Amino acid sequence: MKPVTAALLLALLLQPALLAARGRPEEPALPQDQRESYRIGVLPFESSGLTPEQQTLTRSIPLLVLETLSGLREHRLSQAERQAHRLRVLEAAQIDAGRALDREIRTRDRLLFADITAETRQERLESAEERVALARAGYQRLAAIQPGQIEIAARKPLEVRPSAGQLLPGGVSARETARRERLDYVFSGSIRALDDEYLVLEISGYSAAQQRTLLRDIEVLRAEEVFELIDEVIGRAAEAALGRPWANLTVRTSQPDAAVVVDGMLYGFGAVSVNWLEPGPREVSVSYQDREHRETVVLLPFEQAELSVELDAVETDSITVESDPPGADVYIESVWSGRTPATVPRPQQPQIAILQREGHHSARLVLGPDSPEVVSRRLASDIVGWSEQTQAQRDRFYRSLGFFVLSLPAPIILNGIYDNLFTLFAAGTPAELDPDAADRLVQSGNTIYWAYWGSVGVSTGLFVNMALQLVRYIRTAESYHFH
Repeated sequence: MKPVTAALLLALLLQPALLAARGRPEEPALPQDQRESYRIGVLPFESSGLTPEQQTLTRSIPLLVLETLSGLREHRLSQAERQAHRLRVLEAAQIDAGRALDREIRTRDRLLFADITAETRQERLESAEERVALARAGYQRLAAIQPGQIEIAARKPLEVRPSAGQLLPGGVSARETARRERLDYVFSGSIRALDDEYLVLEISGYSAAQQRTLLRDIEVLRAEEVFELIDEVIGRAAEAALGRPWANLTVRTSQPDAAVVVDGMLYGFGAVSVNWLEPGPREVSVSYQDREHRETVVLLPFEQAELSVELDAVETDSITVESDPPGADVYIESVWSGRTPATVPRPQQPQIAILQREGHHSARLVLGPDSPEVVSRRLASDIVGWSEQTQAQRDRFYRSLGFFVLSLPAPIILNGIYDNLFTLFAAGTPAELDPDAADRLVQSGNTIYWAYWGSVGVSTGLFVNMALQLVRYIRTAESYHFH
């Protein structure tokens, strides 16, 4: 009995430790920031005392702000923003853990009044107590976490809400809008009349994480000065959306086809404006064929910098652009380049050329390094539609084809008659013919001979006309195709 008694005693002593080990929760992972982007939105501006003409500013100005914000890429979070986001993430996790603990406690308490047997109640209570202990331990673990332990990204991609360039629904505060739409930053503003001459323009930015207004800009200006000073207002809104200062850089080159690369990214060709760059040194590369210019530009905060690059001229051949009828304006990449027939430089990259002439449809063609020396397009008249033009030219072609086919039997028949007469008189005048009959046959043969060549000429002319109508038919259809 002693070994059994010792075993029972050992089991009783180890039971609390086993239960404690059984109820000890696994170390939970730190709460994570589930929002991958930084969401912003713009509210319609409020108004007071505006005229009907000035009332349109309450939507046009926020739409201009929204258009600018839609082109921004990322937001840099300040230390204060990151700390506020840590607190928000931690508080949200603690609230969820508290709700889970409350649910487990309520579930356990309901078992005390459940209509079940005592044995079943005891089993379920033991399981419920374990779940309560786990939930309480999880909550206590979260309560012990310091906000600084939570990782928050220093940069996040910007996301404008709602999409498709729309303003947020008005009529509510920026704080309530941020809560409803789950936004990180909300721009709002107002325009009110100060007197008959001056307006007061105010723009604000509300941070949902810090729960306060971070941007408040007030401008007093005349109504006609609104769009002259709007760039300054938009610049301050962009600074708030980016979370950092910005600078703009305009690069102009002597070669319109020169590639402009800033910090390894291609931004365009020729004259290029690169906006909302981060201040500091920027590597600019301008290249055209085998010529390249590299330069480091140091941008200051809020600077509007310009860089002009002169590249040596490159000898290139030209392309002659023609049209039927001539005199059409030639636009290459929306730049007027002369009237047809026009000689333009051969581009090194494919470019779109548009031919425009009054009373005719426009024609489009692509010019590039492999284009022929002469490029021609027939411009379709806009007097009638495509189907009428094409059908009329098709009827002309088939009519000319019919006339040509009808003309073919005449030279064939006349040639056969003339060959018969030639064979008859090949060995001299037949003995059975009297001289008068022979003369009449000879005269008939001469008439048939010249009639044959006349019919050949007519058939040749009809063939040329048929070929001409075919070319016109094809060019008419082609002109509408390129239109």
